[in-house]
Amino acid sequence: MREQPTPLDRVVEIVLTTGLLLSSILLLLGLVRGQASALTAGILLLMLTPLARVVVVTVGLLKRRDWFFASASLWILGVLLSSLWVAFR
Repeated sequence: MREQPTPLDRVVEIVLTTGLLLSSILLLLGLVRGQASALTAGILLLMLTPLARVVVVTVGLLKRRDWFFASASLWILGVLLSSLWVAFR
């Protein structure tokens, strides 16, 4: 018997799908029209989509009061944010 997705699973799916679709649209517009700014925005959005997923999962785990996995997710979020800080410094 197949397990039904949780509300958190659905939100994660929406975030990932939206990020992928929007970045794809920006990339296609950038390629078709030759706009470097749309290409840059599409790549940036594609790179930030997994970060958004980690934020959503972290908030969901904190709301569930799943402290062990929430702390692990916060750690991963900290690593991702510190790498962004170093990259853009």
